[in-house]
Amino acid sequence: MNHRKLILSVLASAGLLASGVSYAQLSLPKLGIGGGDSSANGATAASGGASSLLQNYVGANQQVLSGQSSLASAMGLGSAAGQAQQAQGLLSGGTPSVSQLTQVGSAQQSVSQSLTQAFAARSGSGGSSTPVDKAAFSDGLSSLGKGVSQYSSLKSSLGGAGQMNPSSLLQSGMNPQNAQAASYIAQSAPGQLQSLMSTLSQAVQFASSHGISVPSVASSALKGGM
Repeated sequence: MNHRKLILSVLASAGLLASGVSYAQLSLPKLGIGGGDSSANGATAASGGASSLLQNYVGANQQVLSGQSSLASAMGLGSAAGQAQQAQGLLSGGTPSVSQLTQVGSAQQSVSQSLTQAFAARSGSGGSSTPVDKAAFSDGLSSLGKGVSQYSSLKSSLGGAGQMNPSSLLQSGMNPQNAQAASYIAQSAPGQLQSLMSTLSQAVQFASSHGISVPSVASSALKGGM
């Protein structure tokens, strides 16, 4: 009788062990082993990358506009300096909309054109007799150089942002305004950087030929563009 009870006990234990192993195997996905929502993780990463891109882009443009304003003032271009300052104001109230970013881009382009014309006029035989504020010009070069360097540092983010589409960013929980702004930046930033590099190059050449100190950050920025 005792022998029979022992056999039954062994069989019962074996059944429990088998049942336990089976349950453990079925529970692995619940523990996160060998599974995961890759699409959700990808959407979260995309949203984080877009938010970082927005923040860095705004910071770069604030530096650029500050530099353009100083350069314009140094050259006696009061209207262009004011235009750059107004554009700066569009970036001071949190995340800007696509409309505001478009206005900023247009202002940058307009100020750059005014500066280019002024550089050419001053370098010609019939240049203005009004002296250039060399200290303000050097400060402007420094700020513009920092802004261009910050633009260049966006290169790693722009590749990923170019693959983002507004719908995927919205699915990740990003608000519509930020998603649209990130898409705009991905399309516009490379062209804006090329234009700013040209403006910075012309400003450095003008400074070098007019006895104006060129900050090292401005020279370095010209070497680090896209």
